[in-house]
Order: sequence, then C-alpha cells, then structure tokens
Amino acid sequence: MGRADKVSIALLSDEDIPACFHVLSKSFGHDAPFVDIYFPDHDTSSGQEQGSKRLMVWKQTSENSIFLKAVTQTSQGDQEHIIGLAIWTYMKEAPPAELDKVENVEEVWPNEDDRKFMVRLWRDYVIPRTQAIKDSDGKGVYVLELLAVHPDYQRLGAGTALVKWGTKAADAQGLKAVVEGTPVARRLYELCGIHAEIEEMRFDVGEEFIGRRKPKLIFMTREPKFEQDCG
Repeated sequence: MGRADKVSIALLSDEDIPACFHVLSKSFGHDAPFVDIYFPDHDTSSGQEQGSKRLMVWKQTSENSIFLKAVTQTSQGDQEHIIGLAIWTYMKEAPPAELDKVENVEEVWPNEDDRKFMVRLWRDYVIPRTQAIKDSDGKGVYVLELLAVHPDYQRLGAGTALVKWGTKAADAQGLKAVVEGTPVARRLYELCGIHAEIEEMRFDVGEEFIGRRKPKLIFMTREPKFEQDCG
C-alpha cells in the first residue's frame, strides 16, 4: 500500500458518508466498547448500512455539527483517499439524557437488553458535557463527538489535523473544547492541549449488566487560547 505524504482536511459530503463509516469501523475495531454498542455490528454490511444512515441523518439535521474528513491523494495525485473523520459540534444546550430523544432506539437496538444497556450508558455519558455546558455561562462548548483514523494511515498527522481544526475554531469563538476520549487517543489529545478533567467516566448500568464491557473514557477539556498550541 502506498503511503501518501500529504494530509488535508475538508468538509465531507453526503457521498462520503459510507467511506467515512468504514474508516470509523476500522479505526476502533472492537477495542472501544462504547462504539461497539452505539453502532451495533459496525463491521458488517448491515451494520455499516445502518450506521451510515444514522450519520447521514445527523449531518443533515444538525446545524451546529461540522463533519470533517482527512484525505490523502494517490501517487498520481488525481484521486483523494479518505483516511479519517471528525465531528465537531457547537453545543450551547445540554444534550437530552434520554436516548430516545435523539435516536430511534427500537430500530437501532431491537434487542431489549442491548437497548436498555445503551440507554443507561447514554444517561451517564452525557453528564460531564452537560456540566461543562452549565459551567460555560451561556457560551456553550465545542465538542469533539467523534474522531477516527484508519489504522493503515495513522501517524501521518491526520488525527492531529482533525483535532487542530476544532481547537482553532473553539479558540476563535472563545469556547472550551471537550471530548470523551479513549485511553488510546489520550496522548494525541494532550499534545493538542486537551487534558483530563475526569480520569475515568462513571457508568452505572446496574447489576444485571455486570458482565458487559463498560466504556473506558476520559473526559478531557481545553480552555480557549489566543494561539494554537497543537503542533
């Protein structure tokens, strides 16, 4: 596989959604419990079709979300190749604690236990960002809702560029940037000036789900700066 040496960031189009969801699935594999339950069967054709549909709806209905892609070009320079994606959202109001306010829960999680587990995870997942919004004195925060880079194209700077795009936008608006980060991505975020505020987010899913994998997420934040400090 050829390794392109130039990475650029652009807004992704509706047509890019399936390729971007494929990158998302490859990026996380089955190492991220939250991604596994939030995007059921994301590495199957049916799961990718459903996941792509959900991203499309999100993109077309959220005025405050910016969908970005990281691309390289082929050696001939005539065809771009999507290697990463990020979704940044300007969030001024707290997200709903009830998942059915933002998702068709019966359709996405037809299994009742899966649905109940995801509903409980979501309830706790939104607590830190909700508090950050409350603490913003009405300004809101800039949330990195999703970051994924294809494993075959990591260490080319795509992740850094996608994060840097958002922290620069947050700085321009004087907003705090926040992310629920995985331990694997922690170093990248720290290099971009985003640091742990909650070392391990708490998920109280009840005794009936004691045997299920719970997400290991770090709530990380970055105060706005006048100069970008992500190299």
